[in-house]
Amino acid sequence: MPHIQGTPPSTRCCRYIAIIGLIALLVSGCSSTTLAYRQLDWAIVWWVDDFIPLTDPQEDRLSQQVDQLLAWHCQSELPQYTQWLDQLRNHIATTPIQSETVLAQQDALFDAIDRLLIEITPATTELLAGLTDSQVEALAETMAEKRQEREEELLSEDPQEQLEKREERVRERAERWLGPLMPTQRAIIAQWNADRGRQTEIWFEGRARWQAALLDALKDRAKPDFPERIRQLITNNSAYRGEEYRLMLEQSRPAMAQLITDLMNAATPDQRVHLRDEIDSLREDFETLRCDQRHPTAA
Repeated sequence: MPHIQGTPPSTRCCRYIAIIGLIALLVSGCSSTTLAYRQLDWAIVWWVDDFIPLTDPQEDRLSQQVDQLLAWHCQSELPQYTQWLDQLRNHIATTPIQSETVLAQQDALFDAIDRLLIEITPATTELLAGLTDSQVEALAETMAEKRQEREEELLSEDPQEQLEKREERVRERAERWLGPLMPTQRAIIAQWNADRGRQTEIWFEGRARWQAALLDALKDRAKPDFPERIRQLITNNSAYRGEEYRLMLEQSRPAMAQLITDLMNAATPDQRVHLRDEIDSLREDFETLRCDQRHPTAA
């Protein structure tokens, strides 16, 4: 079953560029995967420009690099996604599904994200190294504003209300793939959610630490060690988020795998058919994409 995320995604520009291809294709609600994929080039540039007011030369250079990234992604990564979906389709036909199987599928997704992070590191480093002081200030202000907006949206002074909102988000993501949930499945999600404790707060705290480390590195962007500092921030980002975050991450991944396992083992035949149809539709979208030197196109 595709990844269900109960906590908010990061708004860091580097990681967004890296995961947008994966997330847009695997967990978005977009009705057309091919349309979403073909629009990623301008969407990424637009998103970065929303954080940093780019000059025309910077925007042109970023557009070139994004085209190269998407060409690599389409040629190298999409075939692996198709294989992943084939494996997933086979697994959901097995009863009962084992949590180890789900963990392996989950690990494959994280491996794909890691490959993307490595691939975007040079372009991200070049962009950040060329920022002016005013652009760095604009980036800091925008990150703070967006962090506050998300915290106001997802964190509530009432812990019970916050718990209910997180549970609702997870239910919606599960229903995207399974259809209407059974009472047993809703209870499974409620228990998983109750066991997560301060997970949402820890995500926000970890993100704030990472952003602070990024801004600290940007103060020394002319120094020789700047590329290595950015590489570490991108590819080893959890190291900058604090010990509580690290412990949470160690617990949340197997807990998520167990949640998916329990939901699938409680699934009705109709829900399994629904999930299979969603997988087949996504796989068909991948099959219709053809890669050229600049854009993926639909066959």
